[in-house]
Amino acid sequence: MRIHVTQFAPHGSPIVVALVEPRFTVKGAAEPVIRKVAEYFPAKPVMLVSVQPNGFRAYASFQTGELLALLQLETLQLQEIDISLPAPESDEPLPF
Repeated sequence: MRIHVTQFAPHGSPIVVALVEPRFTVKGAAEPVIRKVAEYFPAKPVMLVSVQPNGFRAYASFQTGELLALLQLETLQLQEIDISLPAPESDEPLPF
């Protein structure tokens, strides 16, 4: 499954925003997608966002309301990843 992702640092702490279909922003369906995206971005929190006719819907293991208010999708630099494939190995050390 290919999805678009970006790193977003609203208050200086980066999070990963992944644009997904609405069905992946509900509990149960969201957790496996978050785990797969997190493999590509170790040690960064992940928020799944879907575009709805009346705005956005999000799912994360943290509060999303304030972050959604700050998110401007049209200004984000998105990249596409395929979460059905294993994440590439990274030589970059973890930040802790």
